[in-house]
Amino acid sequence: MSKLNVIRESFAIRNSLGELIRGDLRYHSEEVKKPVILICHSFMSFKDWGFFPYVAERFAEAGFAAISFNFSRNGVEDDNNRITNFKNFESNTFSQELADLETLVSAVVRREVGTDVIDLRKVALVGHSRGGGIAIVHASLDTRVKALVTWSAVSTFDRWTPHQKKRWRDLRYLPLAKDSTISPLRLGIGLLEDLELHQERLSIPDAAANIRVPWLIIQGKADVTVHSREAEILYASSRRSTTEMRLLDAVGHLYNAASPDEDHYHTLDGIVNLTIDWIRPKLS
Repeated sequence: MSKLNVIRESFAIRNSLGELIRGDLRYHSEEVKKPVILICHSFMSFKDWGFFPYVAERFAEAGFAAISFNFSRNGVEDDNNRITNFKNFESNTFSQELADLETLVSAVVRREVGTDVIDLRKVALVGHSRGGGIAIVHASLDTRVKALVTWSAVSTFDRWTPHQKKRWRDLRYLPLAKDSTISPLRLGIGLLEDLELHQERLSIPDAAANIRVPWLIIQGKADVTVHSREAEILYASSRRSTTEMRLLDAVGHLYNAASPDEDHYHTLDGIVNLTIDWIRPKLS
């Protein structure tokens, strides 16, 4: 339950292709303009999935303007709480997610989102898993971003074996489940082609080396989805003078927060508090 009266305003903007990016802006008062945190969701999730609404609420309670949003092709239609547009999901690419994030940051800076609420000089990104990788690449290119926090971020977008890629090319798609009756979700050939065509632009370690703003890397040592060595790769690639890394014992990929009942968000609260305490002075 929220301790403060957090205001939630939903919005929808269009990317350069005319596709909708839906989001929610949360804040607890309009008395002063606030630093803004844009939350980049992970693969196969969305702004209303799992712990993301809770995290946005916590950031808002802490005095930030928090924006959670859906990448335009994550497969979620309107404000539903599950992926139902399978063709949309299949057509997604890394470059499209980067373009969506650029569209959203630009909309914030042009006051199309968060009018009279956001301090435009204080923009930060928080990204989880694949969303962390997207946030890293974007932060390396956009001087409007003043701070970056990544949670269990991937160090590479290339996560498939040669055998999987051969099947992907043969079928022109890669199913995410052996039985399509269990899950019809699949990755389109455009994702693989994007990865191969834009290897340099989509190199997360290269992007990490070009980040010039304060960056906090948070990673669980018990994460079996994104191993802690990926955080070490990111840290080794970064500017050590402006980057910090926190490796957390007994913490997995979802921070014991796959559901609120798992540990009542105790682990997640620790990570949120760490993020807030670190990011506040960076945006002061």
